[in-house]
Amino acid sequence: MKARVVAATLGAALALAVLPAVSAGATDRAMLAQVRQATVQFHDLQTAIDAGYAQFLPCFDDAASSSGMGQHFAMLPPDDTIDALHPEVLVYEPHNDGYKLVAVEYVLPQNEDLWTDENPPTLFGEPFHRNNDLGIWAFHAWIWRGNPTGVHEDFSPTVRMCPTAS
Repeated sequence: MKARVVAATLGAALALAVLPAVSAGATDRAMLAQVRQATVQFHDLQTAIDAGYAQFLPCFDDAASSSGMGQHFAMLPPDDTIDALHPEVLVYEPHNDGYKLVAVEYVLPQNEDLWTDENPPTLFGEPFHRNNDLGIWAFHAWIWRGNPTGVHEDFSPTVRMCPTAS
């Protein structure tokens, strides 16, 4: 098991190392490497569940761009602090036999008592974006699957679309 975790960590580090420079700056890549190290154990979904993450909302994808996001497992309720090494959400790609960890997401409620600045919150020097439908500030980090549209984009064309009910 330990060898698999080390292999997964090295594989992810190599995958991110070859992403285009526009995807993540040097500081961003260094911080994302720390996040990978802090979340490597969550490749095992049961470990994530045992840590307090629970399936949250339906699986997300964008049919218009044929891009997936995945199934979210969240540590709820999110509070007013962001800790880069403890993301509020783990994002998993759906597979017939389970889920594969592909990204993390940071969430801050759009509560005016919590965030009074007119500028969005930032992490790794990058701004969060508003998701008014969910009432949150959101920030993705594709640390376990490269995203050619950008490390912090919501959807990725390299992630499977959500399964549909038959």
